[in-house]
Amino acid sequence: MTGLIAENKVIECRVVIFDKDGTLVDQHLSLLKLAKARRDSVRKHVGEKTVELWEKIVGVNLKDRQIDNNGPLATAPRREELLVAAAAFYLNGFSWSEALQTAQRAYDEADESMKSPYGMILLEGVKETLQQLKQHGLKLAIASTDIHKCTEESFKALRIAYLFDAIVGSDDVAFGKPSPDMIFEALRKTDSKSNEAVMVGDSISDMLMGRNAGVKACIGVLTGFTPRKKLEQLADIVVTSVAELHAL
Repeated sequence: MTGLIAENKVIECRVVIFDKDGTLVDQHLSLLKLAKARRDSVRKHVGEKTVELWEKIVGVNLKDRQIDNNGPLATAPRREELLVAAAAFYLNGFSWSEALQTAQRAYDEADESMKSPYGMILLEGVKETLQQLKQHGLKLAIASTDIHKCTEESFKALRIAYLFDAIVGSDDVAFGKPSPDMIFEALRKTDSKSNEAVMVGDSISDMLMGRNAGVKACIGVLTGFTPRKKLEQLADIVVTSVAELHAL
């Protein structure tokens, strides 16, 4: 197996599984872009009063460009955020059935209005690092809370899709993070085992997912919203960014 180097430690592995937002791409910018598209669509369907509640309940303040790092928009799979949005509609007079249907329509229209790469910008050094890992024979995979289609299309636009052997979105599995389902699906697609894999991510849920899947090592990066002290509670190694990783 190839050696992955992180903080001068060598981890023998066959596959490296990455989170996307906050790990490979700028999470704040992409979430603001997504929030604006969804806000505009929600306003169209339910009006200004409900939009204010929607922003509060999903964890965004677009006026001040603020995202709640622990809120539904930042952490929940789309299917869970839809339920949160529907709750906001229900609290403003919709029946539950109407609220669910309206939330689905609003979110579908918002997502269709966005163009690849959906506001995503690669963090510094990411592409070069992925290329170097690939050149040394490592298999690369993605386990993202985002849906599969958006992840794949954005990576094609950013010209890094060819580097990945597997892309797994939250809609590809029954349960999202911190369940190990996405890692198990990535391992299946790369014909690998848990003890041959390393998980790289910026959040507690990424580290828990790796632990729950029994991967060889969990590496935390500081390019997302989670501070070092929290990541160190679950990560085997914490580095400043993906750009610090190398293979030999």
